[in-house]
Amino acid sequence: MSSSQSESSENKPQSWENEGGSTASADAAATLGIVRHMSETYSVGGYRYTTLGDAIAQARRMAKLENELLGDGG
Repeated sequence: MSSSQSESSENKPQSWENEGGSTASADAAATLGIVRHMSETYSVGGYRYTTLGDAIAQARRMAKLENELLGDGG
């Protein structure tokens, strides 16, 4: 590959570089008063819960139903 070909390919953006636009900066968000919140979720039986108590209650219901269906007398 010649040096002119190498230089021209280095200056071209890769195909993935211009897909979807850029992501907003945290500084821009803070300037606009946007606050980021992180939240935990708990998964039970294909469902997601935002509180641990709800997830535990569902897991217990599922365990009880499983025991009843298997005839363990639960």
